[in-house]
Amino acid sequence: FVRILDRLADLDTLSFEVPDGGYTTYEDSLALSFADWPEIDIELDDGVMFDKYTSVFPDLTNKRIDFWINYYTGRGKKRFEFTVYRMQLYRPIVENILDELDLPPELAVVALIESGYSTKAVSSARAVGPWQFIYGTGKMYGLRTNWWYDERRDIVASTYAAGNYLRDLHAIWGDWFLALAAYNCGEYRVARAVARYRTENFWHLRLPRQTERYVPKFLAALYLLRDPDKYGITIPVVEPIEFDQVRITDATDLTTIARCAGTTLKTLQDLNPACLRWTTPPKTEIMLKVPTGSGVECAANIAKIPPEERVTWTRHKVKRGETMSVIARKYGVSVSSMKTLNNIRNAHRIREGQMLIVPLQGHHAVVASSKPQYKTSTRTINRKALESYAQRGAPPKGTKKVVYKVRQGDTLGEIAENYRTSARRIRSWNDLSYRRFIYPGQKLAIYIPESRDAPATSQAASPDESSHLRQTHVVRKGDTFYSISQSYNVRLDELLTWNNKSSRSIIRPGDTVEIWTKR
Repeated sequence: FVRILDRLADLDTLSFEVPDGGYTTYEDSLALSFADWPEIDIELDDGVMFDKYTSVFPDLTNKRIDFWINYYTGRGKKRFEFTVYRMQLYRPIVENILDELDLPPELAVVALIESGYSTKAVSSARAVGPWQFIYGTGKMYGLRTNWWYDERRDIVASTYAAGNYLRDLHAIWGDWFLALAAYNCGEYRVARAVARYRTENFWHLRLPRQTERYVPKFLAALYLLRDPDKYGITIPVVEPIEFDQVRITDATDLTTIARCAGTTLKTLQDLNPACLRWTTPPKTEIMLKVPTGSGVECAANIAKIPPEERVTWTRHKVKRGETMSVIARKYGVSVSSMKTLNNIRNAHRIREGQMLIVPLQGHHAVVASSKPQYKTSTRTINRKALESYAQRGAPPKGTKKVVYKVRQGDTLGEIAENYRTSARRIRSWNDLSYRRFIYPGQKLAIYIPESRDAPATSQAASPDESSHLRQTHVVRKGDTFYSISQSYNVRLDELLTWNNKSSRSIIRPGDTVEIWTKR
């Protein structure tokens, strides 16, 4: 039942805001609905390497990579080829930027598995754009996000930011698999796993389920693109997107810019998904994309627009006691224009704290207070804080790791008591939040002093079935372990051992107790 809840939790990540958003989790759920996620074959943990390529991502083979190859060449083939088509539209732009940053061109595949190269993708974690940046990480790497403009949707800006982020992640461990894992779940979680499991081998780490699928998925997609004929994948011949860029320094109506560029508003909006409104952002310098060949003419036409025809925009937060007529006089505009722009019928029904859009005429010489910063990260990863955090998750010194397999009826408190530790530590060692439950068959890592032997498990203590009969007792009201042992004429300590319980364990009506009696 708990495993079913976990699967439902995975499906819960599929709350999209656009039809093609959340590509990673969507693909996870589709693929896992057709086949079980394979356990890693220990003998193949590091993969089998073939020196066919000079790539930093050489060929590896293991069950988890094969899982995604089988899916992408089977049930997921049609969707995969569609996302490859979209990738081809942006591929020259992305690979040129990666080359400028001295990064492997194969990293272009990251955006493929993150979003399917959708500039409008939004995940349930509020990650946005082709490279799926959350707000905080995007801001750290110079991406501006506000009501007017979201640079996470811009293919150029977000690729620079992603490249800088991946380069910083690779610098931490010098390993691209760990860098990719950290890109998916965060560098702090990966650093903690590295410290906890005392290895920098990705295949030996226990990470969030989506991250454990993420790197094999990346490799599978890369191998399909590297050798499409071998796998029967069609790489479409696509005319890549090209554009000119025009420098805009203040809010300017997109319809006006489209007219200056000799194109349509829809074409301009398609080239600039970062523009969230009908205008470019106020007091903000951006490089607006226009159809290739029209950049010079567009810039010249914008410069010719008379001041009285220029309309820019600002936002005004209504203060206590303000009326629309007072606000209109303050900015030198008409009440009717503000009513129309804000879709307000009754000018008297505005409230304190409400945001209003105000048109400004003739304000064309505003100096931009915000300029592009995505080519250089504004803040790098705090290595000292990262190392400090990682050590908090590391196993105590002088301990050894044992693996406990959860049985029916186990609780974390009872397991912790048996191993003379705490439930909080077991949760920490196994990345178990307080919302997560344990389930039969689950394997838990537990660290005990090197000088101490692990307690005997109930599996080892179970009698021989040839000489003993296994029975199941359903607990009734008033039952105790002692009364049950007396009823079946067995020793109390044996009963507790068979059921992996202690003298402090609590049983409730409806619980089942395993009992072995001589034949």
